[in-house]
Amino acid sequence: MKTCSGFTLYELLIALAILSIVATVGTVSLLGMKERSQLAGLANLIKADLNRGRILAARYKGYVVLQIGDGCYELFVDNGAGGGIPGDWLRNGEEVRIGRREIVPAITLDSTFPGEHLRWRSGGRIRPGTFTLSHRNGSKIGVVVNAAGRVRLDMAG
Repeated sequence: MKTCSGFTLYELLIALAILSIVATVGTVSLLGMKERSQLAGLANLIKADLNRGRILAARYKGYVVLQIGDGCYELFVDNGAGGGIPGDWLRNGEEVRIGRREIVPAITLDSTFPGEHLRWRSGGRIRPGTFTLSHRNGSKIGVVVNAAGRVRLDMAG
């Protein structure tokens, strides 16, 4: 009686083929998850920065502006500190920068606000609108600001 132990060449090739298919599916799934997390992470940062800006508008008793630039956005207090011009929508003089965030090249940031910026004052109504984040894979998330200054995420984009 002959006993054999181990795999034949065919069994080994089939096992390797199955493992490669499983690895390919897993890799594609992980890449999609990375893109979704980049988009959701930036949307949450914008929401947090807008809420922080609303609080600081009351503290500094001036306008707070979120200005979209090339590959970034900046949030600052537009109160004319240090020789700046208050209410001009530009950060100049010694106006306080609340934050500046870089945007990865795969994501674009657009808005329905005139001039690609939002400005509000403490206790006042603002023009409502939406910041839309779009990933090159087609997924979108909206950061919606209502007239009272409340911010929410719109996952449908």
